[in-house]
Amino acid sequence: ENASGLIEIIPEITIDPERMKPTIGIITALPKEYAAVNILLENKNDKYKIPGSGAGRRYCLGEISSEDGNKQNIVLATAGMGNNIAATRASLLLEHFPNVKSIIMAGIAGGVPNPYKNKVDDHVRLGDIVISNENGVIQYDLIKQEIQEITHRNPPRPPSASLLEAVRYLEAEEILGNHPWEKYIVQSLSQLKTKRPSDDKDILYSSGNQDEIVPHPKDTKRTKGQPRVFIGYIASANILQKDPNARDKLREKFKVKAIEMEASGIADSTWNHEVGYLVVRGICDYCDSYKNDEWQQYAAIVAAAYTRALIESMP
Repeated sequence: ENASGLIEIIPEITIDPERMKPTIGIITALPKEYAAVNILLENKNDKYKIPGSGAGRRYCLGEISSEDGNKQNIVLATAGMGNNIAATRASLLLEHFPNVKSIIMAGIAGGVPNPYKNKVDDHVRLGDIVISNENGVIQYDLIKQEIQEITHRNPPRPPSASLLEAVRYLEAEEILGNHPWEKYIVQSLSQLKTKRPSDDKDILYSSGNQDEIVPHPKDTKRTKGQPRVFIGYIASANILQKDPNARDKLREKFKVKAIEMEASGIADSTWNHEVGYLVVRGICDYCDSYKNDEWQQYAAIVAAAYTRALIESMP
């Protein structure tokens, strides 16, 4: 009798089956990034909430159809700017959705140009896409400050093997002349009623003299009006970077191709939860004194479009 009485007073614990579906999480920092990903999801539940108090409980659940006819179940969340809040948001998402195996941080970043003649293949421009490589993210504000020198103490956090495999698959597709993300760029531009800024709005200024314009080198791998895709190191810190000299130093020291403010938080959180991550960034400025919002919506769109194509390619 006592046992049956205890059973009656134990509250019934139920887990909503919707929470068990997602296997890939996507996190954005800004509303324009969230909107760009949101419109590319299918069968959406835009207002899914986890019961409880405090922020970080609202999600968008959706699907992406894969090439083999299956569905990838996705959970999308927005965090806010900075590595600390991104890490917190990723940890909450992984607790709320226990079957998520990896998180993609999708959104905008500053680009790291390399306009010198023998470096054309490394020259990142506005509207391009940068994806983290097998070495992941460089947290450049985690340092040991000494009188004579600064030592960077960035711990290695390699991205997800399965997501990197998908990146390599898309890289091979690109070599074959296929660019599956381009149709999603067109779709998103239409739905969000915006367009790619004109090429004459892509102006690079000299690091040594911010009044001097540096011409972009001729790049035979570029298609006019479309982003180039780069795979490489991404630098991350709680620093809104507007110093082109600091940008260039990061390029020379670490070979970074983009600079942003959330990815190292995502990398640490996913590492702590033993799941994977990947960073996909659209380039909206050159981390200099001319930094502005003109390319931000387009950069958010190209990052979301590549993310959609990437997930679609996965088995």
